[in-house]
Amino acid sequence: MHRYTKPLLAAFATACLATACSTTPPPAPEPAPPAPASFDHTLSGDALFAFGKASVANLSDAGRGELDALAARVLATPGIDVVHVIGHSDRIGRDAANVELSRKRAAAVRDHLVAAGVPADKVTAVGRGSVEPVATCEGERGQALIDCLAPNRRVEVRVIAP
Repeated sequence: MHRYTKPLLAAFATACLATACSTTPPPAPEPAPPAPASFDHTLSGDALFAFGKASVANLSDAGRGELDALAARVLATPGIDVVHVIGHSDRIGRDAANVELSRKRAAAVRDHLVAAGVPADKVTAVGRGSVEPVATCEGERGQALIDCLAPNRRVEVRVIAP
């Protein structure tokens, strides 16, 4: 082999590699996976309902805004399989009355979602009473107890979509 052959081959190989690298576009990045459509949302019962009540007839502006924003979010969710509306109460009062109150609150939220355009056959509503508290408030009495137990008076909405 001639003494210039090896350096020429090396230079040629380098030039080819440099040219190949400069003309080959990088691979396209993989698309980000779609965001999950399912979501959970908790509505404060105290923002929506008066203490011990289940009617949405006299909602505050904040309560109406929260409920309307939830309805818009549900309607914007593609391919809804089901919307579970779950009402909760605090432990004040009789168990049977708390279950009924939580059921009525869930039904009121369900009815609002349906009135906003969510298909009625996709929405379920159940009341769980006081069996799933998020606050216990041991030692509180009177208005302090009512205030402390406020987080338990809530309505959870679970939207399930593919």
